[in-house]
Amino acid sequence: MAKIHEKEIAGIDTRYVNAQNGMKVYLLPCVPIDAGDILTERGFNLEKALSVFPKLKQEMVRRIGEKYAGRQLDALSILLYAEKQGKFDDYVRILESKHKDFEYIPSDLMMARTDVNTFFIRLYADLGIAPKEEAERAERQLRDYGVGVVVIPKKSKK
Repeated sequence: MAKIHEKEIAGIDTRYVNAQNGMKVYLLPCVPIDAGDILTERGFNLEKALSVFPKLKQEMVRRIGEKYAGRQLDALSILLYAEKQGKFDDYVRILESKHKDFEYIPSDLMMARTDVNTFFIRLYADLGIAPKEEAERAERQLRDYGVGVVVIPKKSKK
C-alpha cells in the first residue's frame, strides 16, 4: 500500500498518494485547485458517434451519452463492444443504474475521479477488453484509499 501524504495547502489540509510520472491522487474531500492539471474529455461528437449504432438503438445510446457527459467516449465504446457481443441491453441497464452514483460529479471531473475510472475499467474487463487484473487493482486502490482525483503535473511554460 502506498503512503498517504498529508499537506496543508492554502490553509486546507489535503491528503494524496503519489502515482507514476509525477501524478498525484488527491483524496476527497479536499483537492487544491492549483495542484496541477486534470484530464478532461473535450469536443466529443455524440451525434457522429451515434451513427455506428443500429437506428433502433440510437435514442437509447444518446440518452446514455448525455448522462455520461465527460465520459461519453467510454460509455459509448462500452455499448458498442456490448452490442458486438450480444450484451447491449445488459450494459444499458448497468450504465443507467450506475449513473445515479455519478450524477453530482461535474463533467470536467469525470475523467479524473478514481471511482468513475474504476467503474469503466471493470466494465471493459468484464467485456474482455481490459485485463481483469487491471480492474482488480483499481478496485483495490479505491477500497484502500477511497475516492480521489488524479492530478497530473502542470505543463512547464517555456
